[in-house]
Amino acid sequence: MAYDYIVVGAGSAGCAVVGRLTEAGAQVLVVEAGGPDDQQEIHVPAAFPALFKTPLDWDYETEPQKFLNARRDYWPRGKMFGGSSSINAQIYQRGAHADYDAWAGLGNEGWAWDDLLPLFKQSQHQERGPSEYHGRSEERRVGKECRSRWSPYH
Repeated sequence: MAYDYIVVGAGSAGCAVVGRLTEAGAQVLVVEAGGPDDQQEIHVPAAFPALFKTPLDWDYETEPQKFLNARRDYWPRGKMFGGSSSINAQIYQRGAHADYDAWAGLGNEGWAWDDLLPLFKQSQHQERGPSEYHGRSEERRVGKECRSRWSPYH
Protein backbone atom coordinates (compact mmCIF):
# COMPACT_ATOMS: atom_id res chain seq x y z
CA MET A 1 0.00 0.00 0.00
CA ALA A 2 1.20 3.53 -0.75
CA TYR A 3 0.80 6.38 1.71
CA ASP A 4 0.63 10.11 1.14
CA TYR A 5 1.85 10.84 4.66
CA ILE A 6 3.47 9.09 7.60
CA VAL A 7 2.60 10.48 11.04
CA VAL A 8 4.85 9.46 13.92
CA GLY A 9 2.93 9.37 17.20
CA ALA A 10 -0.74 8.76 17.90
CA GLY A 11 -0.99 11.33 20.67
CA SER A 12 -3.41 14.26 20.59
CA ALA A 13 -1.52 16.23 17.95
CA GLY A 14 -0.73 13.21 15.80
CA CYS A 15 -4.35 12.07 15.82
CA ALA A 16 -5.57 15.58 14.99
CA VAL A 17 -3.20 15.71 12.01
CA VAL A 18 -4.29 12.25 10.85
CA GLY A 19 -7.94 13.24 11.16
CA ARG A 20 -7.51 16.34 9.02
CA LEU A 21 -5.44 14.53 6.41
CA THR A 22 -7.85 11.61 6.06
CA GLU A 23 -10.84 13.98 5.89
CA ALA A 24 -9.09 15.50 2.87
CA GLY A 25 -8.79 12.03 1.28
CA ALA A 26 -5.13 11.32 2.03
CA GLN A 27 -3.80 7.83 2.78
CA VAL A 28 -1.98 8.04 6.12
CA LEU A 29 0.23 5.59 8.00
CA VAL A 30 0.38 6.17 11.76
CA VAL A 31 3.38 4.85 13.68
CA GLU A 32 3.00 4.66 17.48
CA ALA A 33 5.55 3.21 19.92
CA GLY A 34 2.94 2.27 22.50
CA GLY A 35 -0.19 0.19 22.38
CA PRO A 36 -3.89 0.88 22.74
CA ASP A 37 -5.29 3.05 25.52
CA ASP A 38 -7.34 0.22 26.99
CA GLN A 39 -5.97 0.16 30.55
CA GLN A 40 -8.71 1.16 33.03
CA GLU A 41 -6.57 3.78 34.81
CA ILE A 42 -6.43 5.82 31.60
CA HIS A 43 -10.19 6.33 31.69
CA VAL A 44 -10.53 7.08 35.41
CA PRO A 45 -9.19 10.62 36.00
CA ALA A 46 -8.27 10.05 39.66
CA ALA A 47 -6.21 6.99 38.74
CA PHE A 48 -3.74 8.75 36.44
CA PRO A 49 -0.78 8.54 38.90
CA ALA A 50 -1.00 4.74 38.68
CA LEU A 51 0.27 5.07 35.09
CA PHE A 52 3.50 6.84 36.06
CA LYS A 53 6.76 4.92 35.64
CA THR A 54 4.99 1.99 33.96
CA PRO A 55 5.41 0.61 30.43
CA LEU A 56 2.77 3.21 29.40
CA ASP A 57 5.11 6.08 30.38
CA TRP A 58 8.35 7.16 28.70
CA ASP A 59 9.63 7.99 32.22
CA TYR A 60 11.53 11.14 31.24
CA GLU A 61 13.39 13.50 33.54
CA THR A 62 14.39 17.07 32.84
CA GLU A 63 17.97 18.22 32.76
CA PRO A 64 19.20 19.56 36.13
CA GLN A 65 17.30 22.78 36.81
CA LYS A 66 19.39 25.76 37.88
CA PHE A 67 16.68 27.33 40.05
CA LEU A 68 15.78 24.01 41.70
CA ASN A 69 19.22 23.38 43.20
CA ALA A 70 20.18 21.30 40.15
CA ARG A 71 17.29 18.90 40.78
CA ARG A 72 15.89 16.87 37.90
CA ASP A 73 12.11 16.75 37.66
CA TYR A 74 10.14 13.71 36.61
CA TRP A 75 8.26 14.45 33.40
CA PRO A 76 5.57 11.85 32.64
CA ARG A 77 4.91 11.31 28.92
CA GLY A 78 2.37 8.82 27.63
CA LYS A 79 3.48 5.88 25.51
CA MET A 80 0.17 4.67 24.05
CA PHE A 81 -2.59 5.76 21.72
CA GLY A 82 -3.52 9.20 22.99
CA GLY A 83 0.03 9.92 24.14
CA SER A 84 0.43 12.17 27.15
CA SER A 85 -3.24 13.12 26.96
CA SER A 86 -3.95 9.60 28.15
CA ILE A 87 -2.08 10.13 31.43
CA ASN A 88 -3.12 13.70 32.32
CA ALA A 89 -6.32 13.04 34.33
CA GLN A 90 -8.40 14.06 31.29
CA ILE A 91 -7.60 17.74 31.84
CA TYR A 92 -8.02 20.10 28.89
CA GLN A 93 -6.26 23.42 29.25
CA ARG A 94 -5.16 26.00 26.75
CA GLY A 95 -2.00 28.01 27.10
CA ALA A 96 -1.95 31.53 28.50
CA HIS A 97 -3.14 34.36 26.26
CA ALA A 98 0.04 36.38 26.94
CA ASP A 99 2.30 33.45 25.97
CA TYR A 100 0.75 33.18 22.51
CA ASP A 101 1.07 36.93 21.98
CA ALA A 102 4.71 36.79 23.13
CA TRP A 103 5.46 34.06 20.59
CA ALA A 104 3.89 36.17 17.85
CA GLY A 105 5.91 39.15 19.08
CA LEU A 106 9.07 37.14 18.52
CA GLY A 107 8.22 36.88 14.82
CA ASN A 108 6.06 33.74 14.81
CA GLU A 109 3.33 34.92 12.49
CA GLY A 110 -0.06 33.35 13.13
CA TRP A 111 0.69 32.42 16.76
CA ALA A 112 -1.03 35.35 18.51
CA TRP A 113 -4.01 34.55 20.74
CA ASP A 114 -6.44 36.24 18.35
CA ASP A 115 -5.06 34.15 15.47
CA LEU A 116 -5.48 30.88 17.36
CA LEU A 117 -8.76 31.45 19.22
CA PRO A 118 -10.90 30.58 16.17
CA LEU A 119 -8.97 27.29 15.85
CA PHE A 120 -9.45 26.50 19.55
CA LYS A 121 -13.16 27.18 19.20
CA GLN A 122 -13.38 25.05 16.05
CA SER A 123 -11.76 22.07 17.75
CA GLN A 124 -13.91 21.91 20.88
CA HIS A 125 -17.48 21.13 21.83
CA GLN A 126 -18.18 23.11 24.99
CA GLU A 127 -21.07 21.35 26.65
CA ARG A 128 -22.24 24.59 28.34
CA GLY A 129 -22.72 26.07 24.87
CA PRO A 130 -20.67 28.35 22.64
CA SER A 131 -19.32 31.65 23.94
CA GLU A 132 -16.70 34.26 23.14
CA TYR A 133 -13.96 31.76 24.06
CA HIS A 134 -15.57 28.36 23.42
CA GLY A 135 -16.96 26.54 20.42
CA ARG A 136 -19.54 23.87 19.84
CA SER A 137 -18.11 21.53 17.19
CA GLU A 138 -18.14 17.75 17.53
CA GLU A 139 -14.39 17.28 17.88
CA ARG A 140 -13.31 17.55 21.52
CA ARG A 141 -15.91 17.58 24.25
CA VAL A 142 -15.11 20.00 27.04
CA GLY A 143 -17.25 20.46 30.10
CA LYS A 144 -18.07 19.17 33.51
CA GLU A 145 -18.29 15.62 32.18
CA CYS A 146 -15.98 15.15 29.20
CA ARG A 147 -16.44 12.39 26.69
CA SER A 148 -14.75 11.95 23.36
CA ARG A 149 -16.85 10.71 20.47
CA TRP A 150 -14.11 8.10 19.92
CA SER A 151 -14.13 6.80 23.49
CA PRO A 152 -15.73 3.43 24.20
CA TYR A 153 -16.86 4.90 27.52
CA HIS A 154 -19.45 7.38 26.22
